[in-house]
Amino acid sequence: MIQTDFGRTGKWILVPGTLCTGRVFDPLLDELGVKRGDRHVVMPDAPDVRDYDARLREAVTGGEIVCGFSLGALVLAHNLGALRHARAVVLLASNPFPDPPENRANREAVRDRVLAGGARNWVFENWAAMSASNREDLQEFVASMAEETLELIPAQTELAASRPGAQDDLVNADLPLIFVTGSEDRLTPSKLLSTIFENAKDAQLHLIEGLGHFALIDAPDQVARAIRNGLKEIDQNSELERQSHVT
Repeated sequence: MIQTDFGRTGKWILVPGTLCTGRVFDPLLDELGVKRGDRHVVMPDAPDVRDYDARLREAVTGGEIVCGFSLGALVLAHNLGALRHARAVVLLASNPFPDPPENRANREAVRDRVLAGGARNWVFENWAAMSASNREDLQEFVASMAEETLELIPAQTELAASRPGAQDDLVNADLPLIFVTGSEDRLTPSKLLSTIFENAKDAQLHLIEGLGHFALIDAPDQVARAIRNGLKEIDQNSELERQSHVT
């Protein structure tokens, strides 16, 4: 397990992805040594990106690390103003671009299937697009989360389908951004992030070779290492900036 100091408060604000509970972060945060009491989950349970501003402002008061996975990363990308007091924003498997209109029909078909009791079967049938691992325990883990959160799928479907783009907000963000994504992620390909990474004020892109969309549970040690390195770089830059002001 990685042992390190993760900041002034030690608190993490977590926003899960579609059909995921806060448990999706547990393997990663266990690897990082983050205490259970320092994990605060904001569920993606409302249909518009603007619905999360107040909750995030209340949660992020100073020094927290804010982390979103997939749909959760999308929520954070559209609410950067609410995160202004965060130590860093970690975006796992992020796709901050508008959803193509032609995707809506497929999203609504998935929604209807999940609501009809097909969440578990849908996860197993689509696992190859989600993960580079064939481990049945990981499939079961994700399926169990989907069954626990199926009542959220109408709001999450609308949230994903109706979102505007957040790429300009990310490029102009005054917050340190850490993007982590798997090289084999078919749902949120890393190449989409290259323009943002190259033009943002303070951004890092960590590509985890051989991993897919659920890299944070497929190989939490590798994702933890990327985040740890990202935070170390942020802290070093902050210290250099502080010293420049002193001198």
